[in-house]
Amino acid sequence: MPGVFVNYRTGDGEWAAALVKRELSARFGADQVFYASQSIRLGEDFSREILSGLRRCEVLLALIGPRWVGAVDREGVRRLDKADDWVRREITEAFQYGLRVIPVLMDGIDPLTEADLPDALKRLARCQYLRIHHRSDDLDLPRLVDELVELVPELVTAKAAPAVAREHRPAEGELRSTVTEFRRALTEPVGQSVSERVQAAAAAVLDLLTEARYPTSGHLDDRELPAELEKRLTGYEHDLAPLLRLVAIGVRSGDRRHDDLWIMLAERFLRPSPQHRGAQDVWVNAVAYPALLLVYVIGVAAVEAGREDLVHRLLCQTSVIGADGRSTPVLRLLALRNVVDPRHAAALPAWGGTPPHQALSVQLRQVLSRVFFNVVDGSAFEWAFADYEFLRSLLELHDGAFSSLGEFAVRLDRVDDVIYERNIARLNADSALLRAGAFGGDPERVAVAWRELRQATRARYS
Repeated sequence: MPGVFVNYRTGDGEWAAALVKRELSARFGADQVFYASQSIRLGEDFSREILSGLRRCEVLLALIGPRWVGAVDREGVRRLDKADDWVRREITEAFQYGLRVIPVLMDGIDPLTEADLPDALKRLARCQYLRIHHRSDDLDLPRLVDELVELVPELVTAKAAPAVAREHRPAEGELRSTVTEFRRALTEPVGQSVSERVQAAAAAVLDLLTEARYPTSGHLDDRELPAELEKRLTGYEHDLAPLLRLVAIGVRSGDRRHDDLWIMLAERFLRPSPQHRGAQDVWVNAVAYPALLLVYVIGVAAVEAGREDLVHRLLCQTSVIGADGRSTPVLRLLALRNVVDPRHAAALPAWGGTPPHQALSVQLRQVLSRVFFNVVDGSAFEWAFADYEFLRSLLELHDGAFSSLGEFAVRLDRVDDVIYERNIARLNADSALLRAGAFGGDPERVAVAWRELRQATRARYS
């Protein structure tokens, strides 16, 4: 029976190893996860059992924390340099047995380099890795499960989680991850199951976005506010993570059958929140953060899929009717400064050191990079994100007074030829964007917006 071997160093990653073991056991069954401290019974020969456990597995997860490379023994000898170090030995044996070895980097540490490692382990630095962070484990752990299911479908059987298997009724009798099942649904001739899955995920998220969970009343002083605001935004990111991943995959597929679904979804999250007595502006504004995340995912995925017409429909033709009866397009409603004031964004603990007008954009890029993992490759995501923010800024400037800039803008004076050249095909009269009605279909209006963007950038960053 295929399995997953969890490799970690004592004192360097027990928290992550325990979380990974618990998550994988819940999804695949405890008998398919080898975790030495629990898989080896009292009195058994641990050396024999570890090697036997490795032979039964198809994947080894090497949990790597900040002290993993430099850990030393009592004599001051680096553990990785010792042939009898069990962390080293498990990995080298895994390579020898032909297991897939996946480094799992913890809490933002840098990827391994061959120079970090003894000769026996240099191959590990060339293995594609995953990340897990204690701040985003709600997102990172499901992603790890999705990847393992796709790499080794045999890991998951109806016996592992019969309730979910009955719900999805897989064709070949296997339980698949939510993401895998969703990808399969996208290939079906009739797209009803796609809508059902997305709307069910959206309903589950909306049930969490309540005043009781995210109150808008109550005031904090300037010292307390940054940490509490960061905590709230992180909470929104965790709550939306499963839905955002489905949307990224669905929009990136480029299937036009589901365009109405993505717009409807955005409208559900854009409904004005009820105003509560004593509400503080910072919390009222933050209520729009889930909608901002969702709109960014749709927009970035649409750009990557060559669906700039969907971007225009989303940003310029989708509106919200406020309490005063006035209609506000998404483009204006979700201008970055309307969601998180730049002064607050720059003060958030995890966002420190980022210029105020870039802080929220940088955070969105970092959060969405995890959402788009295994949907588009890293460099393609980076470009799609920058291109989306560039197009959004041009559309804002064409629509009216400028309100916000993205992270890309600070680099315009140095690399504007790159981002503009990349988007020329999206901005001519025959492009999907202009044919959809953007800039009145007139390339001359694009040129005007471009000049205004350059001026706005110089005024803010020069």
